Amino acid sequence: MTAAANLLAFLGLTATLLLVWRQSWPARLHLFAAQSVLLAVLAGTIGVFAGKWALLGVGAVVLVVKAWMIPRLLWRIGAGVPVRPVAPGRSSGIPLLVAGVLVVAAYVIMLPVNAATELPTEGGIPLAFAMALIGLYLCVTGHDAFGHTLGFLVFENGIFALAILATYGLPSIVEAGVFLDVLVVVLIMEGVVAQVRREHASTEEERLRELRG
Repeated sequence: MTAAANLLAFLGLTATLLLVWRQSWPARLHLFAAQSVLLAVLAGTIGVFAGKWALLGVGAVVLVVKAWMIPRLLWRIGAGVPVRPVAPGRSSGIPLLVAGVLVVAAYVIMLPVNAATELPTEGGIPLAFAMALIGLYLCVTGHDAFGHTLGFLVFENGIFALAILATYGLPSIVEAGVFLDVLVVVLIMEGVVAQVRREHASTEEERLRELRG
């Protein structure tokens, strides 16, 4: 159980770091979907080993909502965002460095928590917390509506993983409420982005600042 949870949390964090590294929104969207699949597997794995069969349903909901439905909505939001031609390795050094610092910070912050718990999943807690911190960083530093929305969703994925690992499973009703909130936020963002694109023909922050004067 411990090895499986740690591996899935590590792969989720790897997907997050790759998401920071990549520049094109289609690649980022695919990585978010892959991260959501990993979290669905994590929920199902903990459900099986902990005997909390409701988590299998939670994992299925994650697959449908986060790995399929939300990426389709995000694809509509990102339809007007240009694919950045800059090579990822040349322009992502600083964001990757910040992400690395956040990973270290997550381990430092979570050391007392790990020392106070004896859960089989405690090894993955710092990894999940690092996912949440990096998602928050992406949300704050996004250059357009798509980047802000994707960062928020990565942050929520990290919180989901952290809650699953730190509590060894959450009540399914709590997760159902979270999924509904996230879906509503994405739907609202889609409407807002569509309105902005109709009025200003762009969702880039630099272009909108120019229009503001």
